[in-house]
Amino acid sequence: MKKFILPTIAAMVLTSGLVGAVHAQSIGVALDATPDRDKQATYRYVDNMLGQLKEMGWKTEEFPRDSIGGEDERLDQIRAGILDVSMSNYAVANQFVPEMRVMQLPYTFASSRQVFNFFTQSGYLDEVNEKLAADGMRILAIVPSGGQLGIFNNKHEVKSVADMSDLRMRALDPNQLKMFEMMGASGVVIPFSEVPNAIQTGIADGYVNAAVVPLAFGQADLFTNFTDAKVIMSARLALASTTWWDSLSAEQQAQLNEASIKALAEVFDFVETAEAKHRVDLDAAGIKVYEPTPEELATFKDATADMAGLLEGISQDRIKELREKAASYPAK
Repeated sequence: MKKFILPTIAAMVLTSGLVGAVHAQSIGVALDATPDRDKQATYRYVDNMLGQLKEMGWKTEEFPRDSIGGEDERLDQIRAGILDVSMSNYAVANQFVPEMRVMQLPYTFASSRQVFNFFTQSGYLDEVNEKLAADGMRILAIVPSGGQLGIFNNKHEVKSVADMSDLRMRALDPNQLKMFEMMGASGVVIPFSEVPNAIQTGIADGYVNAAVVPLAFGQADLFTNFTDAKVIMSARLALASTTWWDSLSAEQQAQLNEASIKALAEVFDFVETAEAKHRVDLDAAGIKVYEPTPEELATFKDATADMAGLLEGISQDRIKELREKAASYPAK
């Protein structure tokens, strides 16, 4: 397995002298998952990063999942400068920088490796953070919760788009709702916290998620089938308060960036290695795993090919530019 290589800028930080002794600084991070390194990739990122910062002399603190509020409350705390860092929903980026929705269009990325390469090497997050600054936040990293998203359901095996017509899928947001409709399924937007009840009561039959998610969140008993359709990148945000970020010295910011990118590289390596194990674990939990053939996979890609045209508030030229830029980074 190839390792995710740290971008050149990280190597420069390591040798620049910026990471020498500085005054002790503190960081508090609100978790979005249980503290399980082997199942929770976002926790693994936080654990990696804070471990490195401790070695640099930082004081660190973790807030357990939902202990200081849910997604909306943590976002308010970030923007108000009360909370340093929150592991947050990617939808926050869509809300404040609408063109970030482009990155979640189906089949924008060919692999998790391409996701890592694009977000760490392209400089695109710098552009995004310039726009987010006015709203009191910045993205430290795009962190995977697992591999690329596949299709879970509790009705039957899904091999191609033709098998989606009788499914009612839980959607994360209106964009996913449109995606399911293009696949021939129906859908309903449901918060993640309400998914178990929705599946158990028949409000929804399934969702798209990384293979590890039902295992990590105790939802394996909700589903009977998983299709590794590799539809969308798996992504959460390491979201920082600009009030806190701006209070750091240049040396401290460099230390944080160094710790973050090293932590992220290890997590992407872990995700790539762990995918095979997660499929075995799904099977052991009673969820049948199906790997589509290239021809079957193409039916999903073809069905959703026109989703870019449905994004509002973003020019088609900009959408094309961003997708071509993403595709230009190595996928292997």
